[in-house]
Amino acid sequence: MEGPDSAQFRNTLTKIVEDLNKTAMQYVQHNDIETGMNILTYCEQVTDPNLYGSFPMLRNLTYNNIGCVCRRTGKLKMAIHHLKNALAVLINNGLQKFSAMTYLNLCAVLSQMGE
Repeated sequence: MEGPDSAQFRNTLTKIVEDLNKTAMQYVQHNDIETGMNILTYCEQVTDPNLYGSFPMLRNLTYNNIGCVCRRTGKLKMAIHHLKNALAVLINNGLQKFSAMTYLNLCAVLSQMGE
């Protein structure tokens, strides 16, 4: 495998982070919140643009999932924080057209907060 700038690396990292996000949410669905959050925290670290470069869609996915877990556990202000981060990733990378899921999640949290 070549370095982090290679297509092979980027494709492999994308597949791994997508699979890890899916696995994390399966843990959450089975009420193992701690394991799910540990996996999502790892995904957040791996998608840090300073580590392997920019992966805005993966970072958005991870922030959305963290926001959903926070919502599920009643940490609504923390959910809003992570969902705003998810939205900022898209906006800062000119990817607003992919923001529907993030806005939907934000609306669900705000509704739960009575706003």
